[in-house]
Amino acid sequence: MKFALKGYIELSDSIPSSVINDVEKFLSDACSSLFLRGVPSGRESEGAHLVGWRVEGNRFYIEIESGRYVRAHVALVRLRNALASFLGSKFGVGVRFCRVLDYVLEFELEKEPLEPVSVLFAREVRFDGKKVTVFLEELNDEALEKNYPDRIISRIREKVSRQHVSGKGEFTRTVRRSFNGFERYKLSDDPTEMAIKLGWVKEYPATGIWQIMPPMAALIRAMEGLIIDGVAKPLGFQEVMLPRLIPLEVEYRKGHFGIANEIIWACPPVSRDPKEFEDVMDYVEITGGPPPAEMLREKLRPPMYGLSYAQCEPFYEMFHREIVDLDLLEKEPIMFFDRNGPTYRWESGGVRGLERLNEFHRVELVFLSTPEKCVEIRDAVLERAERIVGKILDLDYRVDATTAVYLEHAGKTEEKEGDLVKTYDLTVLLPFQTKSRPEAELEVASFHVHTDFYAKRFGFKDKKRRTVFTGCAGLGQSRFAYVFLVRHGFDFEEWPREVKRYIGERLPEPPRMVTWPKG
Repeated sequence: MKFALKGYIELSDSIPSSVINDVEKFLSDACSSLFLRGVPSGRESEGAHLVGWRVEGNRFYIEIESGRYVRAHVALVRLRNALASFLGSKFGVGVRFCRVLDYVLEFELEKEPLEPVSVLFAREVRFDGKKVTVFLEELNDEALEKNYPDRIISRIREKVSRQHVSGKGEFTRTVRRSFNGFERYKLSDDPTEMAIKLGWVKEYPATGIWQIMPPMAALIRAMEGLIIDGVAKPLGFQEVMLPRLIPLEVEYRKGHFGIANEIIWACPPVSRDPKEFEDVMDYVEITGGPPPAEMLREKLRPPMYGLSYAQCEPFYEMFHREIVDLDLLEKEPIMFFDRNGPTYRWESGGVRGLERLNEFHRVELVFLSTPEKCVEIRDAVLERAERIVGKILDLDYRVDATTAVYLEHAGKTEEKEGDLVKTYDLTVLLPFQTKSRPEAELEVASFHVHTDFYAKRFGFKDKKRRTVFTGCAGLGQSRFAYVFLVRHGFDFEEWPREVKRYIGERLPEPPRMVTWPKG
């Protein structure tokens, strides 16, 4: 690794020419200690070195080069602090700030990039095989204090690594598979069109969102009941109601800015004063139509929240900077389930049927305890979910060990074989390809152990500093209902009694209009 920096330190006043010799001696002494502090013995050539300096007015211009140890920007911060102490005590001259004008970073990657990469704060990123050369924009004190250059290097590594990772396909190992044949399935094609024709769902003028009519709502609630009564309650989960508006700081701690393109963002109005929206109301009343998006945009704040992507975000925020007692939590883990409204994900053009939606319903189970207990809980949730899918709903399915979600977002794959499996996916096999993706299957649930990943990100810990684990499982009753219809069809009389008991003697009817439904 090589780092070459040019910048300046701005002083509160100019340095008299009579003290330049004192400054030169200070630099000679300081650089030999400051720039090499922490460098392993025998690696001094990889530390930082002062290449040149000059004084012009109240600016102290410097050039620093370095290798892997005490990188040039770290050396600059050390020099700024030392210079402030030296000039202040000797000559009454203070240091205002420092700036990096030109900074070139060179480092090696594990793999060559498959396509060009750009990154914020870099004017240019060049690749020569595995060698990367980054030309940074001007950096201020905050960027240096927060170590932007090293974070930029890490970000480029992640982006290139992600090019070589095909999502969960990079690490997927089938653990179990249950297949009895599709001959017993009532449907051999996507149930969406039939559901529309029968009036079970109705189109809505929003991508990936449907109006769920009484029969479909009853089926989804029945699936929810199976999940709660068959998984959550027997294992001791308690119901909570978690918020669906996720503040930006919580999105950050959760790591969701790695998937910012999949989140639906919420922008509150700039004011509650009706006068601020008077022209909007005028437009609607006069034109007889909705206002242009541009007219609304100027009256909205920047995004302040994301609509809940995973449901579990507020659970970890519940423990932000708190201290827990694992002696208690080993005996009585914190175990909650949430069904407080929909989950939202921006699937964009990937939504065509009922199986993949922008607004959908899930039961989210979250838990916090010791490492061993969290693994035990996760595996118990998976076992019970499998029973519902395989025994009660009589579906063909597969269980895969796959890339953990938080690793996937960072462009990484699962750790070495033999390590703890952090994620299992429960996927139902279908006799047709779905409308949204060219695959004859649909993931209906996932089961996770996060290790201490979220404990670190949200800053909660055990009172004796033992490792705190968390876990979660998401079981989608919307998707359970979809695959149930494929297997059992729309005839209520032929449905399993375990499902019918959540609905009653008869299935609710959709509303009837002259023009709808068409069936």
